[in-house]
Amino acid sequence: MKKIVAVALCFICIILCGMVECYAEDSYETYNEIMMVDGKLLRYFTEEEMKEYMTHVKKATFWGVNVYTVNQNVEVTYISSTLYNVENRGDTDVSYELDVVVDVSNKTSWSVSGSLSGTAKGSIKSFKTDLAAKAGVDYSSTTTTSRKETQKLKVTVEKGSRAIVYLMGSARVTNGVCACYICFINVASCGFEYFTLVNQYPRMEKRKL
Repeated sequence: MKKIVAVALCFICIILCGMVECYAEDSYETYNEIMMVDGKLLRYFTEEEMKEYMTHVKKATFWGVNVYTVNQNVEVTYISSTLYNVENRGDTDVSYELDVVVDVSNKTSWSVSGSLSGTAKGSIKSFKTDLAAKAGVDYSSTTTTSRKETQKLKVTVEKGSRAIVYLMGSARVTNGVCACYICFINVASCGFEYFTLVNQYPRMEKRKL
């Protein structure tokens, strides 16, 4: 009997070791601003909310992931980053031709919080795709590495003004909490979030100095 238990524990340890990988790609969490139509991002979940949501995933399962989705495919707009900040303190207008690199294909990034990001942070395919499917994310139709292209942008900065060029776009957010079970043992519980980029484009603002 002891041998069976020992083998089972070794098997679980091997699985957990296989789960320790990087769990997030190009992080949307560094974006300057994300505006959701409804709901909130995972990083704004309060401790009390997390405790409440976790009650929905506590039922022990022999093998697999229990998921409770809080926000599903919520539309968001975002401002990614400032690319250029050009001032013209001269007496004449100045024109520039700028290279802007944008994402031109859908991309899904994901992040987690809680115990999954500790001893058993996971991005093994079986875990990620199972979680995505149960959370209502069409993970198979998106890519984890996006295709980028360089666009030419002509900018004229009038005298006594500043031109600011930044990236913005739209995306969809799905988040919630989950618990991963192996042989009825809860090996990891966490909050999760999928951020699926829909489009991205450059935008320019001009301001007086």
